[in-house]
Amino acid sequence: MASPQPGSPPPAEQCISSKQEEESQQEEEEERDQPAKKRGRGRPPKGKPLFKCSMCSETFKTLSAEQSHKLAAHAKQQHTCSECTKAFSTKAQLSKHERIHSSQRPFQCPDCNKAYKTSTELRNHSRSHTGEKPFVCTECGKAFMQAICLRIHMTQHNGERPYSCRQCSKSYPTLSKLKVHERSHTGEKPYFCAECGKSFADPSVFRKHKRNHQGHRPYACDECGKTYTELKDLKNHERSHTGEKPFLCSDCGKAFSRSSSLACHQRIHSQNKPYQCEQCGKGFTQLSSYQSHLRTHSGEKPFLCPQCGKMFSDPSSFRRHQRAHLGFKPYPCDKCSKRFRQPADLAVHERVHSGERPYKCQSCDKAFVASWDLRRHMLVHTGLRPFSCTECDKSFTERSSLNKHRRVHSGERPFK
Repeated sequence: MASPQPGSPPPAEQCISSKQEEESQQEEEEERDQPAKKRGRGRPPKGKPLFKCSMCSETFKTLSAEQSHKLAAHAKQQHTCSECTKAFSTKAQLSKHERIHSSQRPFQCPDCNKAYKTSTELRNHSRSHTGEKPFVCTECGKAFMQAICLRIHMTQHNGERPYSCRQCSKSYPTLSKLKVHERSHTGEKPYFCAECGKSFADPSVFRKHKRNHQGHRPYACDECGKTYTELKDLKNHERSHTGEKPFLCSDCGKAFSRSSSLACHQRIHSQNKPYQCEQCGKGFTQLSSYQSHLRTHSGEKPFLCPQCGKMFSDPSSFRRHQRAHLGFKPYPCDKCSKRFRQPADLAVHERVHSGERPYKCQSCDKAFVASWDLRRHMLVHTGLRPFSCTECDKSFTERSSLNKHRRVHSGERPFK
């Protein structure tokens, strides 16, 4: 098991290297709530308290109320861990906690032989094989495999986000999510992969990354054979075949196949760009876009094509390039014979048939089928020429024009 590297330099399911985070994760996974008894459509009755105190039988309607009760009623803890001095109200809770510090994993899955430190962890894991989702939201009927997932989901309905970041205005439904967010300010990445040297701020991302090394990708797509380390990733991928887009923007009606894509899109309406480049001041709605932008300053191109040696600064361009080698175009247009490598390219093409032009210029009456066409057009109004030659003082509105111009200096003549 890789050890946490708190001193590793700064740059959102496997065993976690950091004992502290593993302990935090176990606390969230040790759910006291039992699955709701089936009534009607399988929903528990409205008004049933959702949060139960782990130290007594008292129940509460909100997470913050439960935590306030714990502080007030159970401040004195009797059983202390000799490894980390954490205290517990019962000997059984202490014994369960002490497995974090040992390598003991007595609970083994009969289906895949994975082993766990607690029976609760094994029970939660077993549902990934059976597909059972016993925890049902009383507001919308959505079901979950784990009670903690239902609790986090419920905060979307009641708006409760009790954990706030001291450095910015963001707030989170759980303490663990706040801790991960705080690392975006400090740059701390305590989860170190011994296989490739990469570091991670988020333990869940680290666990997913470790599976890639182990080759454990048990979830396969029936349509194209692509495999995934997690069931939720397979479900997201399957929507690229079905075209299902269940996540709807309340501001403009645009639909998305992923909830994360909807969240990023909504920042366009709110003008929220939380990722700011310190070198040029440009803001971004997505972390991945921000990271790709930083490479335009550093010149870093970490994604190398093994077939032709071409290098790329962002993973999406790299994946698109690889599909060009394979000739793989899995997304067909149902109006004509054209096929596309990505669902986004198909969506843009379909607007040619429908006549839809959703990207409208605020300065004139022009509208475009794709966002990049609008961005390119806006340079006409702003006069910006963001792509500058380092050899002379010329600048260009498009990167392709800059690349073409650079051949004047290099003497390169690729077309003979």
